[in-house]
Amino acid sequence: MKTKLFLTVMLNCCFCLPAVSQITTIGAKDCGQWVANSKSDPSMKWWLLGFMSGLSSGIEDVKNDPLQKITSTAQIFLWMDNYCAKNPLKNVSNGGNILFYELSGK
Repeated sequence: MKTKLFLTVMLNCCFCLPAVSQITTIGAKDCGQWVANSKSDPSMKWWLLGFMSGLSSGIEDVKNDPLQKITSTAQIFLWMDNYCAKNPLKNVSNGGNILFYELSGK
């Protein structure tokens, strides 16, 4: 009986794991909103900086933090301007993830 219960729990965990591992992004704007409003709405830029900092918080070795390659916030904003201009149907968080990935050299 215990073995059957254990196997049932394990199988349920395996099927639920993909849903649990998805990242929920709260407050992200789409790229259309970024292009239209990022110059006039500073909260969008603050959100992006917070998002990028959150990605960076998972880095254990500070020396390997990809954000150390950035020398100003203007670089992040310009990168996002270009990304969103090319990808207006994407989400700003998608762009942030791509930028972070590019900076990490992977």
